Amino acid sequence: MRPDANSRQKSRRRLARIGYFAACSAISATLAQAAPLKIGLDDYCPYYCKADSPGEDRLAELPGFAIEILQHAFGSGPNDINYRFLPWKRSVLEVTQGRLDAIVMITQEEAPELIYPNIEQGRSQGCFFALHNAPWRYTGAESLAQVRLSLISGYLFGEPLNSYLKLAQKDQPVEYISGNQALLRIFQMIELGRTQATAEDSMVATYLLQASGFKQRIGNVGCYPGYLDFYVGFAPNNPDSSARAKKLAETMIALRSTGELSKILARYGLSDWR
Repeated sequence: MRPDANSRQKSRRRLARIGYFAACSAISATLAQAAPLKIGLDDYCPYYCKADSPGEDRLAELPGFAIEILQHAFGSGPNDINYRFLPWKRSVLEVTQGRLDAIVMITQEEAPELIYPNIEQGRSQGCFFALHNAPWRYTGAESLAQVRLSLISGYLFGEPLNSYLKLAQKDQPVEYISGNQALLRIFQMIELGRTQATAEDSMVATYLLQASGFKQRIGNVGCYPGYLDFYVGFAPNNPDSSARAKKLAETMIALRSTGELSKILARYGLSDWR
């Protein structure tokens, strides 16, 4: 890149930062005196990551990219955001009824009554994972009958996998794994040849493959069509929710335009879904 083009790029980034802070200053002033934001979450790394500390509910040292986005928008101190680790269904109920201010991460279809930013904070796509040198690749619904699958119990996987699972025959066994570290255990089974493939959110699996060291042996072998956008959803009857949703959307624009979002995602081995 020529020096003058590089200078223009830097100038655009500086202007983006200035524009972001100017746009958010009024919102920040409105929310400055508010009580800590109460957010419900469970554990869905790398979106948000709970520390592996029995008996203690706290975020991991790498807290998850959605949490880092929230920290940019609302602050990272104990007086800025109060994270409440709850079962998922209870978190949805608590934020819907106004006992929590927000929930991370949720689709608009799951709780249409919540208030959402007009820009998503994450994107989920279901993909299949197998050994790099395995002959099987996902090429559509018809290819599912050619593989031995192990899946996490209790999940809805999206189409066409959900339909296939309802009709799977005895000669097309599907094994379901439950309990702690279910996905890690499935990766171990794939490595040992006890199963051939699994299906999972691409960001969740990609992060775990890198963190566990399985990335050199197991990888993505095809994805479903389509995706789901994830949001921070805000309480519908809270007078601050609209301003908070707007501020979070502005933060997403700023983080993406300055390159900071890519830096955040890179810490988890991910790239910008857009």
